[in-house]
This record gives sequence, C-alpha cells and structure tokens, in this order.
Amino acid sequence: MALALGGCASVADVPLIGVPANAPPRPESAGTYLPVHDVPPPRQEEMLSLADQTRIEKELSDARTKGKATAASDAAAIAATAPPPPPPAKAKQPAAKKKADATDKSTK
Repeated sequence: MALALGGCASVADVPLIGVPANAPPRPESAGTYLPVHDVPPPRQEEMLSLADQTRIEKELSDARTKGKATAASDAAAIAATAPPPPPPAKAKQPAAKKKADATDKSTK
C-alpha cells in the first residue's frame, strides 16, 4: 500500500534516495497559481478589412495553383528522364525438375 501511494510523491522525498548534493534549496512557499481566468485586454489594432482578406485569399489561391502546376511539370520531367524499370526476374520452373525426377524413378 505504501508503494502504491508513494508513486505520487517526488523521488527526492524518499528517505533512502534523498536530495542530490548540488540541488538548489526548495522555496519557502509553494508559489501562486497561474492566472488562467485573467482575460487579456482587447486588441488595439484593427482586424483585416474585407478587401485585405479577399486580396490575401486570392494570393494564396494563385500560389497554390502555381505550386500544383510546378509539381505536375516536375513530375512529368522526372518521368521523361527516368530509365525504364528492369523487367521482372523470371521465376524458376520447378516442373522441369519434377520431370527429370520422374524419368529417373522409372529407369530404376
């Protein structure tokens, strides 16, 4: 039971292990909680106008189209310059060996 509850404690608190010699001293108080419920002040700068937003969306769309065209032309160039793949290796035919074994048994 003590081992199960001991998993929640820090390792430095275990009496057998102790604190390393070069460890800084612990603070006197535990500290305060972070201010998670504090809301930042409202923004001072203006948000994007509709014209700016439309311009940026058009620029992104043009860049995406140009990127797709470049990728397609690069893929076509690579496919045109790549050597053809080697033909698949022929599998050995075990049937010829079976025929040879059958003729050997019949002659014996």
